[in-house]
Amino acid sequence: MTEDIIDEGIDNFETSGKLSDAERVALRYSDMMANAPDKIGPEIYDALGEHYSEAEIIELGAYIGFNIGYHTFFGSLDFYPMFTPDGRLVSQDESRRIYGDTPTSHLNGPTQRATTPDEAAE
Repeated sequence: MTEDIIDEGIDNFETSGKLSDAERVALRYSDMMANAPDKIGPEIYDALGEHYSEAEIIELGAYIGFNIGYHTFFGSLDFYPMFTPDGRLVSQDESRRIYGDTPTSHLNGPTQRATTPDEAAE
């Protein structure tokens, strides 16, 4: 999977021609888990079942749930990634400047902001 496809999955997964039907339904499930868990029901599980086994759906759900919890926990600590999109280790202040308050595709700003290191970090 390329960065281009990952970015497509972040912003345009429902209409992307770069993603398979299986990838789109997995991303829809992930989006629902994060933003509308009360709307998860037989319909999404039936759609997932067209592409994944029961064991794979359980694994996918557990993985998504773990990651949502992980990000929620670190968000409560006001914790930012330790690395820039290009792999440099940075301070929390520089990371906050690079990534901002809302997760976004690296093409929508973080990569450009990462090319100008924070003066405080030097």
